[in-house]
Amino acid sequence: ASVVLNIGYNGSKGSNLDIIGSPNTTPAGTTIPGVSAFNYETSVAGSHSNQLVVSVQQRQKKGIALGATYSYSHAIDNASSIGGGGGSTVQNFYRLDLEEANSSFDQRHLLSGTWLLELPFGPNREFLNKGGFWAKALDGFSLSGSFNFGTGNYFTPQYSGTIAQAAAGGNYVQRPNRDFTQSTKGSGKLKSFFNTAAFTAPTVIGGVTQYGTASRNSIEGPGTISTNAVLSKTIPMKGTQNFEARVTATNVFNTVQYSGINTTLNSQTYGQVTSAAGMRSLQVQARYRF
Repeated sequence: ASVVLNIGYNGSKGSNLDIIGSPNTTPAGTTIPGVSAFNYETSVAGSHSNQLVVSVQQRQKKGIALGATYSYSHAIDNASSIGGGGGSTVQNFYRLDLEEANSSFDQRHLLSGTWLLELPFGPNREFLNKGGFWAKALDGFSLSGSFNFGTGNYFTPQYSGTIAQAAAGGNYVQRPNRDFTQSTKGSGKLKSFFNTAAFTAPTVIGGVTQYGTASRNSIEGPGTISTNAVLSKTIPMKGTQNFEARVTATNVFNTVQYSGINTTLNSQTYGQVTSAAGMRSLQVQARYRF
């Protein structure tokens, strides 16, 4: 009777979303004589997503409460960013169908939850309920926390600094070619996070670098591993007054978590991890309520 199970579905569809393109840009340069490359924002993009959500909640019973939510979702769009504010332009303004791919915020699997444990010591509790020093010392303690475990968001493979990009004013994001005989999955290690062999340099025809065949957001980035905990003690005082001391630990197990990767094919650090999330941190708080 104290357990609640929910199974739900969330779906969304977006129309007339902003997208930024460069209509005067081709691999060979600009198309309008005497006019330099320029960006053009228009509302022709779209998005759609589907999400299955399963949650289980154990209501607080004997000082214990647990909750967990699992979601399986997939978000797809051809927009460079919400509101067109990302500053990155599509590769080929006249083939927006080739821009449709995983959303940059797409996260396929996510398990998150919270927990609470009130220590069973002190008056009206299971142990040390007859008074004494230890009953008072251990009374009012609680341990709580949260966790998030999920797969990564998606990154776009890029090929920068080509003559074609320079001739077009650098106004579009050039992508490499995709070798579909290779999986994008790699070792997940610092120096080789994804399979770099899955992408090759764009085709060059007549000295002109062509548009790449790789999709937007086709590289799965680092996943999420986050565990936080709070240890607190509340001391009742006169009337409605009380004193609370709290220690909060972020990334309590000090797990090394990657956060950024280099996806530019012609970069010296291509395929490598470029940044990591924060290390463990502790925060001590004290609060007197009156």
